[in-house]
Amino acid sequence: MYLVPIASLPSIQSKDPAQQQVQNPSAGGQSFASIMQEAMDTLAQTQEAARLDSYNLAMGDVGSLHSLMINSALEATAVETAVQLTSRAVGAYKEIMQMQI
Repeated sequence: MYLVPIASLPSIQSKDPAQQQVQNPSAGGQSFASIMQEAMDTLAQTQEAARLDSYNLAMGDVGSLHSLMINSALEATAVETAVQLTSRAVGAYKEIMQMQI
C-alpha cells in the first residue's frame, strides 16, 4: 500500500474559482464506457469461439474436448460479466434519477 506524503499534497487555500481546473474523476482508471466496450468485445469473441466449437462438435470434427469445455466456460463467464455490468449501469441510472435535487 502506497501512502502519499503530506508534504507533497496541494494546499487547500482559497483560490479564484475561475482559475480552478476541474479534475477528471476517471483520470486514475478506465472509464465505464471503455470497460463496457471491452466486455462486449470479449463476449463477441468468446461467443464466436464457442459457436465454432459447437459446430465442429456437431460435425464430429472435435480435436480436443477440453478446449471445447474451456471455450464454453469462457463464454459463460463473459455473458455473466456483460449482464452484471449492464444491470449495475441500469441500477445506477435509476438511483440517480430518484435523487432529490
